[in-house]
Amino acid sequence: MKNRDDKDVKTLLELSDLWRRYDRVYTLWAQKHGLSNSAMTLIEELYMRPEGVEPAEVADYLGIPRQTMTATLDALERKSVIGRFPHEKDRRRKVIRFTPEGRDLAEKLVNDLHEWEIKALSSISKTELTRTFKTVKLFCTELEKGLKE
Repeated sequence: MKNRDDKDVKTLLELSDLWRRYDRVYTLWAQKHGLSNSAMTLIEELYMRPEGVEPAEVADYLGIPRQTMTATLDALERKSVIGRFPHEKDRRRKVIRFTPEGRDLAEKLVNDLHEWEIKALSSISKTELTRTFKTVKLFCTELEKGLKE
């Protein structure tokens, strides 16, 4: 292993702090709207996938532990936001979809979330955004390569 430069370690720590800050801001936004971060993340994902999704698939995609996903689904089901429906090809499997009331709630929440995010993005130039996305994509690609080694 190469000798680590203290500046490199400092950069990694700063990046980790930014990721935590990013997660924390979203957690606070969700709490302000009476939801956990996991619930809001699930609501947004289901909103983008109205055909429904299997619990394990969405848990894996969102990086949410399956136990947390189950608790989140249970809480949203008790509030009549989502329902678990039989899979059309395999009745042993379940698909999560919004209830009609849940769809209305999701539309309002997701629109509010996107409005808040777009307002924040509006202060960043197109050039800065393009550079940022390119840099973050490259960093993620390099991390993924490192997983394969």
